[in-house]
This record gives sequence, C-alpha cells and structure tokens, in this order.
Amino acid sequence: IAEDINGEKLEEMYTEAHEKIKEDPEYEPAEKKGITHSRDGEQVTSFDGTEHVRSRKIGLEARRAKVAEKIAAAQAKLMEEDDDE
Repeated sequence: IAEDINGEKLEEMYTEAHEKIKEDPEYEPAEKKGITHSRDGEQVTSFDGTEHVRSRKIGLEARRAKVAEKIAAAQAKLMEEDDDE
C-alpha cells in the first residue's frame, strides 16, 4: 500500500521472481556480516565493543524454588501481622 502496490502489480512481482528463479535456480547464500557477541554472565559484548546487560535464563527448578521462597516470605509476613493484632 505504501509503495502503491495493488493486486495486479503483486502478481507481476511474483511472475518476475519466478522467472528469475527459473533462469538461475542455484541457491546462493548471503554473505555473513561478521557480527559476533560474547557473554560473560549477564554482560553481553558485541563485536563493535558495545555492552548490554541481559538476564540469563534460569531452569525450572530454580524458578520453582524462587517462587516457593517468595510464598514463604509472604506467609511469614502475614503470620507476623496476625501476631501483632
């Protein structure tokens, strides 16, 4: 729509693309851009030297332990509030 493409032009684009593929059907992979990243804990450094902080994934058991810890803390807080009353 932004480039004024309607149904007829779309059909022409696909027809031209198929003709080009038929002329030279060999696949030619794109060149690698050489972008690399290295990770040290939560610190990620890219090839150009920029650094970002990305959280690491934690496993299922670690997530469950974390939730259990939060639940226990919330229950302890509620029990403490009940004792105060």
